[in-house]
Amino acid sequence: MRLTIRAKIILTVSLSLIAIFALIMFLLVRLNVGQLRTNLNQSSKSYASLATPPIGATFVLYQDSGRLRITQQVNKFMALDPDVTAIKIVSVDGKPLYDSSGRSQPISDNLAESFQARYIANKDGYTKEVVEPYFEDSGAHRYSVVYEISTKRVQQGVASVVRLILYVGVAILLVSIAATFWAFNTLFIRPLRSVSHSADVVSAGNYNQQIIAKNKDEIGSLAQAVNRMAEALKADISKLQEVDKLKSEFMMIASHNLRTPLTIMRGYIEMAGIAQTVPELKSAVNGIQDGVVRLHLLSEDLLTISSLEAGGEKMEKTPVAARQFIDSVAKEFEVLAEKKRLDWRFVNNLPDDLKFNISQSNMRSALGNVIDNAIKFTKENGAVRVAAKLEGGRLVFSVTDTGIGIREEEIPRLFTKFHRGTSTLTYDYEGAGIGLYLTKLIVGEHGGQISVQSQVGHGSTFSVYLPLALPVPGGHPPAA
Repeated sequence: MRLTIRAKIILTVSLSLIAIFALIMFLLVRLNVGQLRTNLNQSSKSYASLATPPIGATFVLYQDSGRLRITQQVNKFMALDPDVTAIKIVSVDGKPLYDSSGRSQPISDNLAESFQARYIANKDGYTKEVVEPYFEDSGAHRYSVVYEISTKRVQQGVASVVRLILYVGVAILLVSIAATFWAFNTLFIRPLRSVSHSADVVSAGNYNQQIIAKNKDEIGSLAQAVNRMAEALKADISKLQEVDKLKSEFMMIASHNLRTPLTIMRGYIEMAGIAQTVPELKSAVNGIQDGVVRLHLLSEDLLTISSLEAGGEKMEKTPVAARQFIDSVAKEFEVLAEKKRLDWRFVNNLPDDLKFNISQSNMRSALGNVIDNAIKFTKENGAVRVAAKLEGGRLVFSVTDTGIGIREEEIPRLFTKFHRGTSTLTYDYEGAGIGLYLTKLIVGEHGGQISVQSQVGHGSTFSVYLPLALPVPGGHPPAA
């Protein structure tokens, strides 16, 4: 079957758009699935950390006098998170002592006796079980609390996201194909058809036919050439041989001017089609898979920066227990420091009842950036010290490292957007140069300040000063 130019263009463009939108939808699905997985894993960890102390205390108190109070406490916490399907209490040797599901299956000894929380994931990377050690008031560790996590709700969310992206993608694809068809038809096909029709009229002997060409491109040039040829034919109609010659010239020029724009258009379309199927495209998709999480994070940082700079970010601040919050932030980086063989020390001298007014997610990101930089720029076997204390009516969070240090002339630009120290030319460090800038914005939104002291080759100390939500114990007023 012979295809017209319009059909070929529509077919080629449609296939190209389908390939592009298929790739975009695939990446969007992966990004959303990755975010849902990350949210489940993080919420499971936070939930286990929150629920373990009261559940463990209830078990120790009532284990010999009846299970009703234990079950009531367990059910209370299970109602807080629909993803938790069962809560078990086991001894450090893996023996089941309580199981809300009634199965009473033992777990591995080395998981139960651990002094740190353990997170067990399935083959898709979702946390399916959390083993959280319970420490009694005396410091004894005889039990661990095990939380079974279901991915059913997340999978339902993934299905909803996939359907939404599919529907939106198909709608956008159809609109794009329609818009592309309209554009090609308006900009190319109609002018070419007009030129072709007028050329047919002229070639039939109607030399008074004029082509009104609005295009200032090759098609317009072709129309003008046809008009000039018609005028020449009309002026010399008495000379048949000249007319034949002019007609021959007309056919030659018309063919050339028709072929040139069509060849250019077809070349660009073929290039677009090839760009969607080259091996480099598959390699790029594989690379995207490994960096999705980093990325998600980077995009979130850029969106936060953009919103803060535009004045649109409204952080919802609530009073938060300062000591517990700082503990949770520092704990997230212990494993990273151990992997790099750093001498990690964390000292928290904040009172248990002290609170400060913060947006937890944003402040976690801000303080985490400071710790992450210290670990990143400290070589193996170096040291990182993290501390929190009260000073002058303010909470002071400091991070000291024995890393590469910062040159004095670099410090004034350290908290500017996309700035990277010149020392990164010596060592290969990742990062886009927005972490400290984002930290400064977030701390500023909380009425605080951040400062740095550093010496090249000897390390740096970053200090974050934050006001308090409530009066400091002892009668010291919070700083303005």
